[in-house]
Amino acid sequence: MRFEKILNPIRTPKTPVVESPMMAFILALIAGCLNGYTYHKIKAFSTLQSGNFILLGDSAATGDWEQFRRIIWVGIAFGLGSMTTAFIAYLEEERRKTWAFVILSFEVLLLTILGTGILDGYLTITHICLIISFIAGMQGNAFHKVDGMTYGNVAITPVLQEAFNFLMLTLVGRLHALIKSLIFFYVIAGFALGGFIGTIATAHFNEKMLFFPALVLLLVLVYLLYAKDNEGEPIDSHYS
Repeated sequence: MRFEKILNPIRTPKTPVVESPMMAFILALIAGCLNGYTYHKIKAFSTLQSGNFILLGDSAATGDWEQFRRIIWVGIAFGLGSMTTAFIAYLEEERRKTWAFVILSFEVLLLTILGTGILDGYLTITHICLIISFIAGMQGNAFHKVDGMTYGNVAITPVLQEAFNFLMLTLVGRLHALIKSLIFFYVIAGFALGGFIGTIATAHFNEKMLFFPALVLLLVLVYLLYAKDNEGEPIDSHYS
């Protein structure tokens, strides 16, 4: 035991699977897809609320009050999604359960239902985009760490800031910062790729495009279940 302590004096917990760079890339890809869909359909972002507030000001300045109201509701839907994640995480932590499974399952279910088009006769395209913004709010509030660093998979501005911040630190000689910079650029690439895929797929397949992010998230969910049951990996950390 003493020899083991000498070799490994500090035991650090493993990084939860949902905080891995690959997971951050995938979640950013999903967020980009959702933005590609909603912006193509209603000229509002499902995740980029800073962009929506610029569009809000633009709508007010041009007197487009219908778009103004639409963007207000998009922001509210995003906020409600964030609140839902907080509530689910609270309940699951009380039960000492892994809350990531519930969040991802909820996302997959909603995206699959929307992708089938069975609600098209009951919902307008604006309603569908509001549900997507709700999903984005859930995801953004659930997963906001990569390798222990705070980031945003639905809000890319601070990620871009950190990418160049660590790049500058690398250039002045702190070479350990290079990996951090590359991780943040990796997330940005996922977001941009998702936006490209989401826009192209929406133009060709409309709501059926939503099957793509649903399938990706389902594969992520299956992988997390495997990691938990077979590899004993920690899945998520405490929410608060």
